[in-house]
Amino acid sequence: MSKLLWSCAALFTLFVTVEALSCYSCNVKILGYCLIEKAVNCTEAQDRCFVAVAKFSSDLLDIHERGCTERSKCINSSGSILNVKYTITETCCSNNLCNAAAAPPLTLTAALAAALVAVWSQWGL
Repeated sequence: MSKLLWSCAALFTLFVTVEALSCYSCNVKILGYCLIEKAVNCTEAQDRCFVAVAKFSSDLLDIHERGCTERSKCINSSGSILNVKYTITETCCSNNLCNAAAAPPLTLTAALAAALVAVWSQWGL
């Protein structure tokens, strides 16, 4: 009886389909912050979600990216392009939708609110 149960369990696992990992991908970014996130299904080989930030030694804005990747590509790197040094920091995780964007810092929110107040007072709204 025990062999029959184990055989049924083994047969059942052959028919169970593994669902792909889901990660956030950022479609619209402004000043390094994601405005529109979209959940995407990763391919079978992509077993990690990632958040990557590229920082430059010059006055260039940081580049932020998120999506699906393979475990072997979850590495940090550095180098230079046309004498501009950069570092890429990549953070990976393996749970569904684990790479959600963080809320913008309060300083950015305060700056946007101050700009809106200035525009409203200028136009007399």
